Order: sequence, then C-alpha cells, then structure tokens
Amino acid sequence: MDQVSYWLHYTILENKLRDLLWFVGILGLGIILRRGLSFTVSRTIYRFIKSEAGNIPVAEFVRLTRRPFEFLITLIILFSAFHHLKVPSEWNWASPEKFGWLMLLERAYQTMLSVAIGWLGIRLIKFISLIFKQQAAETPTALDDQLVPFFKDIAIVFWTLTCFFVMLHKVYEVNVWALITSLGIGGVVIALAARETLENLLASITIMLERPFLVGQSVVLDKISGEVEQIGFRSTRVRSDDGSLITVPNRLMVTQALENVSQRTHRRAKYYVRLAYDTPAETIEKIIEEIREYLLSQYITGSKEPTVRLELLSESSLDIVVIYHVGTSVWKEFMRVREEVNFKILEIVRTQGATFALPSRALFVRGVENLTPASEEESIRKSQLSEATPLSPSAKLHPHEQ
Repeated sequence: MDQVSYWLHYTILENKLRDLLWFVGILGLGIILRRGLSFTVSRTIYRFIKSEAGNIPVAEFVRLTRRPFEFLITLIILFSAFHHLKVPSEWNWASPEKFGWLMLLERAYQTMLSVAIGWLGIRLIKFISLIFKQQAAETPTALDDQLVPFFKDIAIVFWTLTCFFVMLHKVYEVNVWALITSLGIGGVVIALAARETLENLLASITIMLERPFLVGQSVVLDKISGEVEQIGFRSTRVRSDDGSLITVPNRLMVTQALENVSQRTHRRAKYYVRLAYDTPAETIEKIIEEIREYLLSQYITGSKEPTVRLELLSESSLDIVVIYHVGTSVWKEFMRVREEVNFKILEIVRTQGATFALPSRALFVRGVENLTPASEEESIRKSQLSEATPLSPSAKLHPHEQ
C-alpha cells in the first residue's frame, strides 16, 4: 500500500499522479458515455412534458435536443476533468483575472458554454412551436397556422440576442447599456444596414393584420406562382408549381400586385370550336344548342351563365366561342372539368356529322381556256410552287406553259 500511495502522490508538472488519473478517467469515461447520457437526459425531460406534447413522439424531441445536450455534457466533462489539474508555475501563466493564456482559455470555455445554452434554448423553442403547430392544425381557422412559425422566428431572434448580450456582460464584462447608448454614428450605420430587415419585419406585421393570403393558399406574384408554405418575420416561402421552394422578401409581398388564386370563387374557360365552312347553318345551330344545354345542366356558376355563340367567320373556319365558369379555385379540378367538357363537345360535333376546320388555302385560276385536265393540274401545281396570287381576267398562259 505504501508503494501504491507513493506512486499516487508522485508529482508530474506539479500535479500528482492521482489527479492525472482522475483527469484521464473522467475525460475518457465522459467521452464514451456522453452520447448515452444525452439520450437519457432527453428522454427523461420528455417524460415530464409528455402530457403537453400531444402526438409528438419522443424521437422528435430527442432529435432536436440530443446534440445540444451532448455538447453541454461534453463541456461539463471537460470542466470536471480539468478541475483536478493545476497549471505549473514554471509555465508562468497569469491568473484568470489578468490577460494571458489562462484568461483566454477560461473565456473560450465560458463562450462555448453560452453557445451551448443558446443552442439548447433554440431547439426547445422549435419543439414548443411543434406543439402549438399541432394544436393550430386542429382549429378551423388558418390564421393560427401562420402565426406559429412567425412567433417562433421572433422568439428565436429574441433568445439569440439575449444570450449574446448576457455573454458580453458576464463573460467579457462589457457594459451592454453603455455600448448601446454609445453607438452614435455607428448606430446610424447599423440602422441603415438593417433598413431592409426592418422593412421586411413591418411587411410581415402588415401581412398578419390584413391577411391578403394564408398558409396553404395559392398565389401569383410577378413571375412566381405556387402555394404559400410559411410566413416568417423576414420572408415568405412559396412552393412553386414545379416543386421549387422560393423565398420571397415580405416587402415584395406587400408592395407588388399579388393575386390570391385560392380566393377565387370560380375559374373561367374560354376557347373556340372551329368548324369547316361546308357545315350547314342548321347543323351549327344544333351544335350550339346542345353545347349550351350541356353547360347549363352541368357547369353554371351562380349568375354566370355559359356563353355559346357563332362569333367569327374566319378565313378557313366558322368559329363558335365557348365561355363557361367552373366553381373551383383548384387548378387540377379546373383542368379535369375542362377535359370533360372538351370530350363532350367532341362527341356533339361528331354526332351532328360536322367536321373541324383545318388551316387551308384555295387557289383559283381565271381567264384560262382550252386546258386539258392534265394541263390544269400542271398549271395549278406551278402556281402553288411560285405562291402566285389569283390571275386577273386578262391573264393568258403562253403556249409553252400549256
């Protein structure tokens, strides 16, 4: 035992071997167990808040808090391990109160501890926002659905600034109030630099108060079209029709003309049914009447009756205009109804024995006599190749052209 006691009290760099063993043991054991400890701490805390968490699983809470807890536990392990050691006097390090390596190490540790606490607080705010988001989803109104992420972002910013100023005051002994009041011209510069951020913040408040759109609604802004996924205090996230996630500053959402597609009571369809010129007038009237009756029985929206009229006598077709309204704001539903109407119109036209017009051009040759059928075809072919205009009555073909 005396031999063991001798070795335990053996001094290396003014530290007993016993203290060095404590240092190595705590550090090694802590590194091995820190992941398991972080899981255990997260699960233990979840048990206390399980009644308020609703349907949010423990795995989600562990996912959010495990890494901050692991970082915090690592810092505690480092403090416990280094607490058994002392700095050799021959290194000539100053005390923590004087500038030197010891002060730098202590300030660095305290800074990392502040970062760990701030990180953990941010993750807890995100978990609390998940609880409120779940509760908001159960209400019929969509306003609370967009308020939850908005206040979550504000809470994160407030918590981050609080941790930052507390760290300046406690760790670096900075007089925060004196720093804020003495900014002077620097404060003006910062205010100018933050002008756009303030504009976006005020715009987000305007969006919350006026509610020109809500989360989940489809909007069209300039060249952007998609569904609103999140309204933050600085920007709004829109999922475009092709699946891209677009971040739009809130000031643009309130200063530019914005179309809320989801607030439409209906969608309007307008197109032409082009019939051939040889279609009899009676057949056209029957086609118009059948299309009108079909639309009246299926797709009348309030007082907006469908319109089916023979509108134009075009160059190569008789154009029937078809206008009707579909009582939906959903694009996919509108396209489904439009396809159904198109199939019905196709059926009506074919039932009446009419044909659709195709772009065509008729060429007439006048003032040409004694042409055989073969020479007529040859003359017409040459005229088509040269894209000639109709010949005047006085025009004559030369013998070699016949």
